[in-house]
Amino acid sequence: MRDMNPEIYRQWIAPFEGGDPVRETATYRLAVSDELDEDERVQILVRPDRTYVLVSPAVRDLPGVSEATTEEQLREALTAAGTTLNGPDHLFFLDDATKQQLRTTDNPSHVRALTEADSAAFEAFEAGVSEEDLDGASVELDHWMVFGAFDGDTLVAVGSSYPFEDDVMLADMGVVTHPDHRGHGHARSVIYALARAALEVEHEPQYRCQIDNTASVTLASRSGFASIGTWDLPLPDDSEES
Repeated sequence: MRDMNPEIYRQWIAPFEGGDPVRETATYRLAVSDELDEDERVQILVRPDRTYVLVSPAVRDLPGVSEATTEEQLREALTAAGTTLNGPDHLFFLDDATKQQLRTTDNPSHVRALTEADSAAFEAFEAGVSEEDLDGASVELDHWMVFGAFDGDTLVAVGSSYPFEDDVMLADMGVVTHPDHRGHGHARSVIYALARAALEVEHEPQYRCQIDNTASVTLASRSGFASIGTWDLPLPDDSEES
């Protein structure tokens, strides 16, 4: 962790090393913090060497939570208490060699930043992509940075990013490709364009996806991203109720 980018450390390591410890073993740490928002009242970070858990005082007091010594036991206690988790996201970040390559190369000619002038093209693109894919990628035309790949005049892949937190310089990215144009490297080109733009404003590119999203995991690993671990937190209340 000593060589980890400081912004990644601030967001993903330091908070989980803090809090007031409730239970600690060589492979498991549960701590309580009264600074967690309700929608992040329990967070599970699984690193290669250890599982880190942050909980609010209310979650700590749920039956079985403080007594858990493994991730499996914790999840069982949360489920029994009616807390449903979203499912783990990989936390992907670019290696230094790929970042250096991006800093010294340009976007291909068919990839460019999108603006409101591209609204019609974006709407046509959305019409051909499933709602599940759009929701999973969380791509919006009004996001902080938006790039698209074109095949002629047709928008075939779109990616967008936004600052993950106000006080941490991480650019959270998502990308989706039209189903008729997959397998041609468009998603990678768009992700690289977003990463270049983030690096230019000194933000660390961050790519998250569910661990069972095979296509996204493959895209990340083939594009120079490496997972530092997985992160899980509760579903929003409206999702739990539905």
